[in-house]
Amino acid sequence: MAEAVTLEAFAPEHFAALIGWFGSDADLVQWAGPTLLFPLDAAQCAAMLAETEGLAPQRLIWMAKAGDGTIVGHAQLALDWRNGVGRPARIGIAPEMRGRGFGFSMMAAVVEHAFSLEGMERLELNVYTFNTAAIRTYEKLGFVHEGVRRACARVGDERWDMAMMGVLKSEYRPMSTGVS
Repeated sequence: MAEAVTLEAFAPEHFAALIGWFGSDADLVQWAGPTLLFPLDAAQCAAMLAETEGLAPQRLIWMAKAGDGTIVGHAQLALDWRNGVGRPARIGIAPEMRGRGFGFSMMAAVVEHAFSLEGMERLELNVYTFNTAAIRTYEKLGFVHEGVRRACARVGDERWDMAMMGVLKSEYRPMSTGVS
């Protein structure tokens, strides 16, 4: 069973840890898509944090912590309040914590939180097709493949394909993960 995590609101004291996870432009694009610039810096983190403000925030952002308080991951949930659609995004596990089940626990917590929000009926996400570990995690949580955007991201001399996946609230069955 995956180790349980807790989600803690993203704050300025988390910026340095997050910034240290991305050693190349390709690493940053794989995590954030083409919208952030390498190297990730405090100004870009502050701009992300600004999206969490207000009564109807554009985004919820968390750092995930293991039971001993160690930061193990980062997750964001973009919110389309009008249509009741949440978009898990910028999902990342600290490099030294990968392969230990934290991705599943963190995503289970994000999905549970998203579907607890008033009016949220659908979650959808994009994932690069070569990221098979993430795809397996999303499938375990009930996400289904809805299509592929071919060659949609340019990273250096390469073009990457992106899979689109989604899950409806009516289809989702909460996992017994022990996630808090």
